[in-house]
Amino acid sequence: MATADSGTGRDWAVAGGPTVLALALGVFPLAVLFVESIGPGLGTENYARAVSPLYRGALSYSIGVGVAVTVVCLAIAYPVTFWLAHRCPARYRLAGLVALTLPLWLNYVVLNYAWVWILARGGIVNRLLVGTGLLAEPLDLLYTQVSTGIGFVYIYLPYVILTMYVSMERLDYRLLEAARDLGATNWRVFRDIVVPQTLPGAAAATLVVYARIAGAYATPEILGSPGNVMIARLVVDAFQGYANYGFAAALSFVFLCLVLAGFVVGAAFPRVRRELRGW
Repeated sequence: MATADSGTGRDWAVAGGPTVLALALGVFPLAVLFVESIGPGLGTENYARAVSPLYRGALSYSIGVGVAVTVVCLAIAYPVTFWLAHRCPARYRLAGLVALTLPLWLNYVVLNYAWVWILARGGIVNRLLVGTGLLAEPLDLLYTQVSTGIGFVYIYLPYVILTMYVSMERLDYRLLEAARDLGATNWRVFRDIVVPQTLPGAAAATLVVYARIAGAYATPEILGSPGNVMIARLVVDAFQGYANYGFAAALSFVFLCLVLAGFVVGAAFPRVRRELRGW
């Protein structure tokens, strides 16, 4: 007759193998990368170079782009998810949510090249502007900060919408109606009720996407300006162009530490942690 201890042992055996494998696949490459970053002599030269002014600018620019694009995504996601959760008829909500998250279904490299076709001098936007007489000649919309920002927002907005929709759906609409009955303006309702009630979801969305944006490689390479170098470009150059694996590893770890610092600050709040568990 099987005992409780044997059942527990079997449970640990069944769950332990995949857990150990997942940890090994996640931790082992990072451990190898860290060993490479300090080199055989356990030195800090690579880290000193990674945080030098020459590379601090790229780190700061990458983090700044991540924060700026995330703010834009949140500004779009707030009204969209509010309408979807509280104004859209229930029978259309699933279809609306699927339509808003369609970019998640395609490879992001393909999505970036779609914007090349749209924003090029001979692309759809310029053809419409010139064809309608609004412009005499095409604009240089591609390979600019604007095209990079558009690509980032298009690709990462669905992640923010999904995260924000969960929080917005939990928002008690009766509180909004009560506030309006008491004479509160729309801005006051948004500031005092909607934002506090959905702030954990917004924070979770920020933590989910800002690091992915700051560390992105494909979008800046396909849509960005050669003069605006982000951290992923430097890491790739160090690995492939100069075969300087130690410096590339150190640069990656410096960026990882900056990302983790923001993650730890956000995850320190219990309500934010609950939202993150959904991811």
